[in-house]
Amino acid sequence: MSTMRRLLILVLITITFFLPAMSFVMLADDTDDELKKIEEKLEKKEEEYQSTSKKLSEIRSKADGVSKKIADLSSQLNVTQAQVNELQADIKNMEEQLAEINTNLENRRKDLTEKIDIRNKIIRNFSKRGVLNDLELFLSSVPFVNTSEKIEEDLNGFQFSTYSYIFEKTLTSETISLIGAINKEITNFEKDKNEAESLKSELEDSHNKMLVLKQQLDSQKASQEKELNVLSSQQEDLEEELEDLSQAISELTAKQQSILSQKYGEGNGTVGNYEAAEQKLPDPGFRPAFAASSYGAYTHGNGMSQYGAKGRAEAGQNYKDILKFYYKSGVKEEDDADEICVEGYGTMSMKKYLYGLAEMPADWPENALKAQAIAARSYAYRYKKNGKCICTSQSCQVFLKSKSEDPPSRWKEAVDDTDKKILDSSVVAYYSSTTGGYINNIGWDTKGSWPNDAYEKKAKSPWFFKAWYTQTYNVNSSTCGRSNPWLTEKEMADILNAWVVWRKGSSKEKDRISPVTTSCWGGNPYSIDAMADKADDYGSKFTSVDSDVDVEISNGGYTSKVYFNTNRGRIGIDGAEFKTVFNLRAPGYISIRNKLYDFVTK
Repeated sequence: MSTMRRLLILVLITITFFLPAMSFVMLADDTDDELKKIEEKLEKKEEEYQSTSKKLSEIRSKADGVSKKIADLSSQLNVTQAQVNELQADIKNMEEQLAEINTNLENRRKDLTEKIDIRNKIIRNFSKRGVLNDLELFLSSVPFVNTSEKIEEDLNGFQFSTYSYIFEKTLTSETISLIGAINKEITNFEKDKNEAESLKSELEDSHNKMLVLKQQLDSQKASQEKELNVLSSQQEDLEEELEDLSQAISELTAKQQSILSQKYGEGNGTVGNYEAAEQKLPDPGFRPAFAASSYGAYTHGNGMSQYGAKGRAEAGQNYKDILKFYYKSGVKEEDDADEICVEGYGTMSMKKYLYGLAEMPADWPENALKAQAIAARSYAYRYKKNGKCICTSQSCQVFLKSKSEDPPSRWKEAVDDTDKKILDSSVVAYYSSTTGGYINNIGWDTKGSWPNDAYEKKAKSPWFFKAWYTQTYNVNSSTCGRSNPWLTEKEMADILNAWVVWRKGSSKEKDRISPVTTSCWGGNPYSIDAMADKADDYGSKFTSVDSDVDVEISNGGYTSKVYFNTNRGRIGIDGAEFKTVFNLRAPGYISIRNKLYDFVTK
């Protein structure tokens, strides 16, 4: 073989084995650099996006809050513009945050696209990487640079194969790790993207619901405002009527004033030491028959209802709950509430004074007794603070010296257990036996609907709904010859004729509106026939009334209107005005004792 031929073969062998090895080394160096760059980029992007899930979680919490606000508003009858603005601001804020997150997610998507390209390139290059065959392994010699020691040396095929194997294992591990990281990031991106889109959809739905709710509530508000305007107008009319009525009453004679005073009832009307029997109306023995029945009586309608307190205690309420309802006040201890000046007895300890109060039966529930003890102590303490002695009659609080010296054990325990406790407010601790189920400045005293669910009725107050015909609470007091409260049709028509004279008659004619039972009341009343003639003079004579009597009960706790079917058709009379005329004309002590009343008819 010629020298030229040998040289050519050597060049070919060199090209065959050396160039693939060099290509492999260059690919390894390029891939390693690329991996480092990707790792740095991944780390940077992870820091940039690591708060995305946290932000979405925060927005999820805010969105739940918005939903709760809308649910709360749905239970109201009114919503202010401020509430709507606040809700819209919340939604707008979250939409801005979602927009920012979506921008970040879009940038992330672009970065991921680049990373996916790099991942695919790595996989392709990795799959194309050359592998030495047996002949190459035996004959090859590859230059190698040891970078750690800065030594350049030639590697034979076996040495190169060893280094190649180590590099391959490392590169495979790094590549798999890199691909896994990128795939995980893609999965997280899709999850966050879907969550953001879901939240955006929910916010839009919440916003729409809020707008619908606002429209509904505005409509309800407008309707209520319209109703309020009507009621305000009616209130103005009623106030004018009451003013006219007050003026008319003030012009009555002294005798008529006395009649009204006695029939309305005097004093606070507290229970005292005993419970009266519940009233049972007897059969009237004639038809039609009319009995005006009052809800409660002898009451100012303020503060605690004693029978209401009994009903609440029997329902499981404690004395603090009871006082909180009737006085809108908590309880506190007052060290200065240790003594009191009592008219006729001088200064005595507050305990000794309270032992002697005859305001509530001692066999009533414990929490009712404690509520009574605190109310009574608060009432007495007010006298002490004003530097006055407290009276011993029902004008203040009924005090019995004999009871003070030997109080019932349960009442004594209630006083002792609440020692020095008074109401934690400046409210006057008024109380009365039975208000009819309505407390001034508080409202209906019920657990459910009035009147059947009134606490006083549940406690079986004998005065919750009563037709009055006795002079006082005591059933043995004077009745002026009446054995029951029933009125005949003629007597009922007489009261309606008296109402005509009351409205249209002269002062002298009105002066003769008083009970025909002069043996008890005296005076110079018109007879029933004379009253009918006088009403006839004014063109409104009533001769017949049927038993279908209706009343309107105001949410203000009073009877606002009374309706009768008569020979002159159906008539409606203002409730307060009718009560005045009824009490002036009804025979004996038959009377309406409270502003809240109705009729029992047969």
